[in-house]
Amino acid sequence: MHALEQVLTAAELDAVRGIVRRSRFAEGAASAHGAAKDVKANQQLECSREDHQRLAETVFGALHRNRDFSRTALPLELSVPLVNRYGPGMTYGAHYDLPFLPTPDGPRIRGDLSATLFLSDPADYDGGELCFARVGVEERIKLKAGDLFLYPASTLHRVAPVTRGERLAVVFWIQSMIRDHEKRAMVVELDGLVGRVAERMPGSTEVRDLAGLVGNLTRMWAELAVALAVALGAVLAHPAANPSGPLAAAAHAPVPAEPTRGLDEIGDDRIAA
Repeated sequence: MHALEQVLTAAELDAVRGIVRRSRFAEGAASAHGAAKDVKANQQLECSREDHQRLAETVFGALHRNRDFSRTALPLELSVPLVNRYGPGMTYGAHYDLPFLPTPDGPRIRGDLSATLFLSDPADYDGGELCFARVGVEERIKLKAGDLFLYPASTLHRVAPVTRGERLAVVFWIQSMIRDHEKRAMVVELDGLVGRVAERMPGSTEVRDLAGLVGNLTRMWAELAVALAVALGAVLAHPAANPSGPLAAAAHAPVPAEPTRGLDEIGDDRIAA
């Protein structure tokens, strides 16, 4: 689990909030599935196709330039971003997220990581913490507006009831280049170590060899071949929405891609969390 600070700038935060203010909300339970329908009591943003596109471009653009996000998530593809609202009395009971989510261009991805991008300042509402069960204790997450929290999508979690004010957040899911959370964490930790060693020993053979080790482990564990044909269409259609990396470079290869769909064609495929 990782907390990333100031993913959205003040201007980007204002832009997203502006979209929220001029749009409307519908009952979130209508788009829940299975057992989640019984525990979900929040609202989900419904906006025009143009505003949804602006929202996605703003959020994905911020993620694209955020090195901590790229290094931590090793993203291959991102799902459709959603905005959830919790007012007084609203909550989302303990649940697991769905394994497959739609992308802005239509094809589904595997949800390896879940992401909550906070839009409301903590002082503006009481309750509403993102909660995770730990051994003998419950961890509660409540970050500043513009901050992002990443966690494995397979984790049982809930949103505590809001007792005052309004909690707004963008939620989305990530298919990572490294599916296994422990392997991904090892690569991330080693990558950070390379950076620290490079500060002390710039240009050294130790930095070169450590960087090579990170690259070789990533090469060994990365899963690109199966997802490449599906994700390639999104890279070509929305390059700013897909973090740079092996997939972006592969966009120039003659690999067939599935036809893409617009946001207005997703319809009932919208998944809430």
